[in-house]
Amino acid sequence: MSAISTFKTVLIFGGTSGIGESFARRFHAMGKKVIVTGRREARLAALAKELPGVETYVLDNADISKLPTHAEALIKKFPDIDTVWVNSGLAYVGHFRSLDGHSDEKVVTELNTNLVAPIILSRYFVPHLLSLDRPGSFLVTGSGLGFVPMGLLSVYCASKAAVHSFLVGLRESLKDTNVNVIEVVAPYVKTDFDKDYPMEHLATPMELGDYTDQTLAIFESTPAADLKEAGVGFGAMGASAWREAFGRFLTGRGSTG
Repeated sequence: MSAISTFKTVLIFGGTSGIGESFARRFHAMGKKVIVTGRREARLAALAKELPGVETYVLDNADISKLPTHAEALIKKFPDIDTVWVNSGLAYVGHFRSLDGHSDEKVVTELNTNLVAPIILSRYFVPHLLSLDRPGSFLVTGSGLGFVPMGLLSVYCASKAAVHSFLVGLRESLKDTNVNVIEVVAPYVKTDFDKDYPMEHLATPMELGDYTDQTLAIFESTPAADLKEAGVGFGAMGASAWREAFGRFLTGRGSTG
């Protein structure tokens, strides 16, 4: 059974633009039930109007103290959720040569959005997914920069490396259950993600449509239970190199990580 066939009611955190919106649209076109969250209420309303049947919910992943209440409300309102994708992410360009090269507030917000939020959300949604009588999936959007960091985005890279480590451990802890843990390892994709700090002078971004097509092809061709890192382009290179280097240690201890 392919991963995509098990995605029936999909909750996407961070679906008002970029990768999240692209997949929300494609899942909706496939006839799947889609729930989208985001900070921008107007954008959510526009999506709901354009895509009949799509449900929306306003929240900010960086507001950690409110995530438990939001999670409980979402599960109560949509008890059939079987796929949770934490896609929202944030990156600030900065350096640590002087105090004005970055800010404490940006560091905390970036780490909360990229790392703390997925961990907190997993606490609330994994038990829900375990309660289902069918496969459930917990996905987080990672990055090739979690495996090959760069100086301009040192905090972002560290957060994505930590996301990878967390998901490996979470997957191992859920071995032999109905819940699949999937890291969606993205390359540099052409979205509004870096609109304030464009980096096309450093690398050529992949077109969003191409990235969506290639990732969906992975979901369509691979059983959910076999998916660990769903990587495309540079993301696939980083994840594969990590697997080749360390996978034997995981296998040696009987892990599915």
